[in-house]
Amino acid sequence: MTAISKPSPEPEGSIENLSRAPVEAGLEPVREIRVPQQARSRRTRERTLEAAADCFEERGFDETTTDEIARRAGISVGSVYAYFRDKRAILLELLHRTIAEIAEIVEAGLAPGAWRDDDPRGSVRELVGRIFHARQHRPGTQRILWERFFKDPEFQAVMESFEVRLQGAIVANLERLAEQGKLRISDLATATYLVQLSIEWVSSRLLLSEPAHDVDAIADAASDMVVRFLFRDDA
Repeated sequence: MTAISKPSPEPEGSIENLSRAPVEAGLEPVREIRVPQQARSRRTRERTLEAAADCFEERGFDETTTDEIARRAGISVGSVYAYFRDKRAILLELLHRTIAEIAEIVEAGLAPGAWRDDDPRGSVRELVGRIFHARQHRPGTQRILWERFFKDPEFQAVMESFEVRLQGAIVANLERLAEQGKLRISDLATATYLVQLSIEWVSSRLLLSEPAHDVDAIADAASDMVVRFLFRDDA
């Protein structure tokens, strides 16, 4: 197993690096996309993203056209292309925002100030529940993002950089708990990999499954599984 390293301050898959990603992925160079500076332009760009997310949610990615996104946003098609190369670029930014939201939830939940050392089981349950419920937001769009993971190397690279970021946060938390003598495991890298993958997979299956399942009941069971694996009985 490769060593798990803590994330750099600016992950390679960040929104700020989107402009160079196509070149690094071996794609044809594209025209420069305008970065909005004025508040009005930023609002237009945000409106475009919201409109695209609504369209993707209702119609799916393949059936959504740029014309439909522009109509939903109340702008011209030219304005859409002023900010985004195509609808794939819009979806890629929605991916960045989705994983950034989940990463912030995890990092905040694992921070020493937020973690209850006297009740680690309660802290695990609260964090897992927040992750699972975050995965239920715009489920149609999140399903599209998962589909793109298996089709598009750039989407896969972004998600993998996100996993490295989460693993860094988990390792830091486990190191602190190990120093306190609360853990029953000693191989923190392997434990981190298993916990991260288990929670990610279960939350994704909840998102993809039909019919819908009881999110809170599964969060309870998943939390109990993690706690039994990680912690000493007397912790």
